[in-house]
Amino acid sequence: MAYDPYYQLVPTPKEPPFDASKTALIVVDLQHGCAHPDGLMGRLARDQGRPELLQERWDSIAKILPGVRKLQDACRAAGIEVIHVRVKYLTQNHRDGARALARETKARHANAFDLEFLKEVAPVGDEIIIDKTSAGAFNSTNIDQVLRNLHRDRLLFCGVVTEGCVEMTARTAADRGFVTTLVSDGCASSTVVAHEDALQRMTDGGLIKSYTVDELVARIKAARPAAAAE
Repeated sequence: MAYDPYYQLVPTPKEPPFDASKTALIVVDLQHGCAHPDGLMGRLARDQGRPELLQERWDSIAKILPGVRKLQDACRAAGIEVIHVRVKYLTQNHRDGARALARETKARHANAFDLEFLKEVAPVGDEIIIDKTSAGAFNSTNIDQVLRNLHRDRLLFCGVVTEGCVEMTARTAADRGFVTTLVSDGCASSTVVAHEDALQRMTDGGLIKSYTVDELVARIKAARPAAAAE
């Protein structure tokens, strides 16, 4: 298990008081291409005769969806901005994308279905959708400027995969000064081991915090401003 003994020598960073009006929920890549058995990843596994290869991924994603939806609903009721991030290229042959996202494979096999969000956790109303062409959302989008325009400095992260796009985005957010929280049971990976390892690594030292859906819902309700409650 990853652990840096240096953090025994310095105090754990303290969290500022929870303020719903300064908070945003970032839902990472819960779109068909990354998170549905019939999306690009699932099709590749079936076409190569290995449909079982990603079964743990699909099971883990199915397990987190009710919790993600519960957290979304709590955020919406409290006036917390819900922002949806997905992979979507600017060009048909995906030449504008990062090689790390297997752009050549996606150019050959992706379709419009892959861009759609999972219906259980899809955007509601005019919720913001951020399209990225890199693993980390801060690297290829204007999400930093959007969040600062919205005066949101505390970010809650859920989605897929924990050790990939979620980690890349969350670490960059923390590095840019955002108060960063992982939704421990709102993220998933292709293996439970990878998910748990990523959570432990990211929270080592306490700069990035981790809470369950229920813990966050309780905090949201306790901090809910009167204006949002009415």
